[in-house]
Amino acid sequence: MHSANKIPLYGFNNLTKSLSFSLYRVHYLPSAQSVTHYNTYINQSYNSEHLGVLLTKICHAIGGNVLNIASQDYTPQGASVTLMISEEAKPESLVAHLDKSHLCIHTYPEETPQQGIAIFRADIELSTCGIISPLKVLDYVIEAFSADVIDIDYRVRGMTRDQRGDKCFSDHDIVKISEHLTAATIDRYRIKDSAMATNNLFHCKLARRTIDLKHHIFNSGAHLALGFKMNKITAIDARQVTAQLSRELDELFVGK
Repeated sequence: MHSANKIPLYGFNNLTKSLSFSLYRVHYLPSAQSVTHYNTYINQSYNSEHLGVLLTKICHAIGGNVLNIASQDYTPQGASVTLMISEEAKPESLVAHLDKSHLCIHTYPEETPQQGIAIFRADIELSTCGIISPLKVLDYVIEAFSADVIDIDYRVRGMTRDQRGDKCFSDHDIVKISEHLTAATIDRYRIKDSAMATNNLFHCKLARRTIDLKHHIFNSGAHLALGFKMNKITAIDARQVTAQLSRELDELFVGK
């Protein structure tokens, strides 16, 4: 590679902070017609172009700058987008503080609903080298996907050195992932934390505390919106669907 194409690194360290999400969105499809509309909605709302915009917002939210983007849509459904990112230049410095980082997403729509339930999963991985912290975007990512169940892993790898030259295997304190969530998110979700702190490994799972049918039942109308009018199903049906959705979220939360 010619030197003119290389990006200068200033203050670089090789301590890597990796945050990964599996985000699940669960819909109930009340009719065969709604299945067709649902698949169209997924392809329109979660195509590579829209996901690229979302990842760019996540990049900026952690103080990053997009270097390049690679994207791909799949048939019949699904998309992937990868961003190479760096820290943004600091105004007080003439030299940009750039560190190798990346941000990627893959979507896994469930093409064939089971008993009216369609599960959409998106996996996001954010790895940063430098002072920027991926933990800043926890709530933003959860809200952006209106996620029902979230599986989060966080790992710190590699090492850097302090001013005396001593090795450092972490540059920040963390006990559990959920301590970096807002109170509003904690109120909405059941949370289960686990950690192997001595190995810099942290895990957290979240699931919605309550079932709101307007959030889960897919409306097969022309606007392809989420939600429905209560008079479209009976009170007995509403109770049955609520119970079914609760089981789905519980199984995703527990993992079996």
